[in-house]
Amino acid sequence: MSSRAISFDVIGASIEPFDFIAREYDRIFTKSAIGMAQRAQVTRQLYRIFRPGSHVLELNCGTGEDALGLGTRGVQVTAFDSSSRMIGVAKQRLLSETLLRDVTFEVLRNEQLELLDGRFDGAFSNFSGMNCLRDWSSFAAQLSRLVRPGGHFLLCIMGRVCPWEMLYFLLRGKRRAAFRRNSGRVLAHIDEHPVNLFYKSAGEARAAFAPHFALRGWRGIGVFVPPSYCEAFIRPRRKLLTALATLDRWFSHLPGLRCLGDHVLLDFVRSPQ
Repeated sequence: MSSRAISFDVIGASIEPFDFIAREYDRIFTKSAIGMAQRAQVTRQLYRIFRPGSHVLELNCGTGEDALGLGTRGVQVTAFDSSSRMIGVAKQRLLSETLLRDVTFEVLRNEQLELLDGRFDGAFSNFSGMNCLRDWSSFAAQLSRLVRPGGHFLLCIMGRVCPWEMLYFLLRGKRRAAFRRNSGRVLAHIDEHPVNLFYKSAGEARAAFAPHFALRGWRGIGVFVPPSYCEAFIRPRRKLLTALATLDRWFSHLPGLRCLGDHVLLDFVRSPQ
């Protein structure tokens, strides 16, 4: 999920909003210069951990970019998203991949994991879908039924502290927006449709997933690469973006820096039963 086309307000009720940007999502984020730079950081970890022949569960799959990428590498992926239109786009993309047989897309909300059965070698959720979920402890308990002991759960969420965002809005005189993540919860508007977002630190995420999962490690995503709403600034400056992406690759895993990303990537491992 990208921050582009999202505005923030006070806390309120939320509805399912992502149907309204499904057709534009790949243009807005997936294929944007910043989106590709940030996604590349996550993709390296996905390909390192999930090997050909494994069966992986993806949640909050959006338009299917990660599932299709893993599928081309011989990974079986069962992917879900709460947005029926996002899933519709993903299925259309799958139709053009005639050689892929082991990738499936269906509609399912994070709160509905109890409807799933089976055992997966691992699972992941990329780019902030989990920021829309309030109760992570119940989610972790349900997920633990589905992931085999020793299996990884890679979780990419929006970080709690983002210096790029602070600078971006302070320069525009929007102090409240600059520090909005610090409260831990804000109301976003996607195409004028509200959705609550919950920002958790790595420590809070670790506590929510215990005792079912242990946090093995984590890194920042977009510590140096800016958030997607800086696309107009960064797109003409490809050499700068390449340099920032290189800095992310080299340094975003370091303590003191990894908590400053636009997103953070948490690597959980399913605890033994």
